[in-house]
Amino acid sequence: MVKKLILVLLLLISSKIAYVQNKVKEGKILYDISYQHLPPEMLRNEHLLPHDASFYFKGERTRMEMGISGMGKNTTIYHGDSAKNIVLLNLRGKKFALIKSDSEMLEIRKSMMPTDSSSKLVEVKIVEEFKKIAEFNCQKAIVTHNKNGINQESSCWFTRDIAPYNTKNDPNLAAIPGFLMQYSMIENGINMTMTVKMVMKVPIEDHFFEIPIAYRIVTEQELNKILMLMQTGQ
Repeated sequence: MVKKLILVLLLLISSKIAYVQNKVKEGKILYDISYQHLPPEMLRNEHLLPHDASFYFKGERTRMEMGISGMGKNTTIYHGDSAKNIVLLNLRGKKFALIKSDSEMLEIRKSMMPTDSSSKLVEVKIVEEFKKIAEFNCQKAIVTHNKNGINQESSCWFTRDIAPYNTKNDPNLAAIPGFLMQYSMIENGINMTMTVKMVMKVPIEDHFFEIPIAYRIVTEQELNKILMLMQTGQ
């Protein structure tokens, strides 16, 4: 369970590609994370779930930080110029780094999809509804999927003032011309909503997008073994 939850969290958000025409080209974004319809066993442990996250961006490089069920912190770094993904895991004081290409990350995502899940994108519709989130003008988009023969709609809000880091390379969201400021997702049975609460237009140092010296670079196989040992308490 620990291994699966960690992998889910590190793949929650794909942060890729920058557009030079957007107004805000560098900075830090703070998120609130809320949960809906948690089953009783998860509701009792909601305090262990992450309730905030931080996103850094500069040109074609991004960094997403999120807590992991009271165990530590997960950081996902993306280099858009080289299509390199870096996953930093700080688990109970032990620090590991995993490096993956875009194609390798795609294979990991595919392997995590339930075998009995059948979901196909039907439509992405940009509608004439607007509101402000964290002082940014946002527009509504409705995404429709067909799952097991039934159409399901979900709404999200995006701004054109920030590059589409979290939409551009996702086939389900690529038609949305901006950065998602509020959206919901269901992962591993957990229904969560990400909402931007603050956008800080501040310079970000280059070292934020590199592997710190304290982190040990491991392969996926090595990381899986480490997570299994941590789960069994060895």
